[in-house]
Amino acid sequence: MLPEWTSQQRTALQLMGIPVWQTKSATAPVFYYRLGPLYLQGAVELPVSLPGWINDLSLYFEQRPVAVKAPVQTPGLCFNYTDWLAKPLSTEQKKTLWLQLQNEDREH
Repeated sequence: MLPEWTSQQRTALQLMGIPVWQTKSATAPVFYYRLGPLYLQGAVELPVSLPGWINDLSLYFEQRPVAVKAPVQTPGLCFNYTDWLAKPLSTEQKKTLWLQLQNEDREH
């Protein structure tokens, strides 16, 4: 915990040339991965042992996810995987994901 400085202490620190540090709020990091035309984003890094659904995507795109810098704009085909790491995807989530991938393939 940071100390609370009194006005006298702040003045003394300023006279001695010692900066008084202020806390800043930081935004949580976002991790991005590229897998074919698909971008994956999440609040934590992907585990070394990838979940089954990411392994399926890796087989489909014939490559593994690669960490990338945050894109300037969020791409159209971008999935937030944070909630999908702790538990397996539901059938409905899998259908939605594969339908979006099929639509992307048709557009290109």
